Amino acid sequence: MPFQPTYDVPAERRPYLIPSTNGNKTIGCLVLHGFMGSPGSSRPLAHFLAERGITTHAPLLPGHGHWPDKLYKVSHRQWLAAAEEALADFSQQVDEIVLVGHSM
Repeated sequence: MPFQPTYDVPAERRPYLIPSTNGNKTIGCLVLHGFMGSPGSSRPLAHFLAERGITTHAPLLPGHGHWPDKLYKVSHRQWLAAAEEALADFSQQVDEIVLVGHSM
């Protein structure tokens, strides 16, 4: 099951799945945010890709999405596990996945 935070995450920072506008499920883009980031930073890219037939999913990595104090309670291993789980789940929805990492 994908990571579900036990803390409040503002709506604009929550994970998302934006399907392609033409119903194409062949190509998907999994977008991973950077340290202290959130899925919200890639939402414009997701809409751009959806208009071009690419379904986009951006998970929220553990400890992210709100105040930095949440990061003290997680490790990079949890981030990796969440990313791998998101990849496995998303691979059930599309035929091919392009992985994009974004860090400021």
